[in-house]
Amino acid sequence: MEHGAVRGIAFDLYGTLIDVNGVQEACGTVAQDPAAFTSLWRQKQLEYTFLRGLMGRYEDFWQVTEASLRYTLKRFSLQATERDRRRLMEAWLHLPPFPDVMATLPKLQGYALAVLSNGSPPMLEGVLANSGLTPSFRWVLSADAAKIYKPSPKVYALGPEGMGLPKEAILFVSSNAFDVAGAKAFGFPVCWLNRAGVPLDELGLEPDMMVRSFGELLPALER
Repeated sequence: MEHGAVRGIAFDLYGTLIDVNGVQEACGTVAQDPAAFTSLWRQKQLEYTFLRGLMGRYEDFWQVTEASLRYTLKRFSLQATERDRRRLMEAWLHLPPFPDVMATLPKLQGYALAVLSNGSPPMLEGVLANSGLTPSFRWVLSADAAKIYKPSPKVYALGPEGMGLPKEAILFVSSNAFDVAGAKAFGFPVCWLNRAGVPLDELGLEPDMMVRSFGELLPALER
């Protein structure tokens, strides 16, 4: 990636800016093992986006999240009241940002910043407002506009269209390996925020840079 070529940065939201494990506290009200419950819920949430994309049967991310919650409750043989389910769903609107995100975003304001996420518009609006991140971003772009989910190129195309920049000038940042591969296949320069230090998926697509924390992003851009 040529130094100075990046004019904008598009960020994935869930797992990149926002900690999805923040739902564990709410899950603890219905599950004896909230960590396992949260993990399966997130796994099925992503799986359902992939399956719906392949089947051409789009539902927005709130509906997908509700469906994956119903599955997870059944898988753990748990009964939940309507109030319980509502509380679990609303936890997605109150997820915390990672601490290094809050510390670093102000230092990136020289770039045009966007969120590009699978989340539905109300979900994105809610979680960004509740986490205090809304003022950091000029654009909040939802896969709902494309009626399909990442890693479809139709979703990544929302970046250049919405930001008014060529894709080569937009650095895409994600902690999710499938998202990294999808964005690279689309033609973005890509940074993988590999907090867990896991191997890259064997898809023949590599990010342009890799960092282990959000705080490493600006130094990597300046190299």
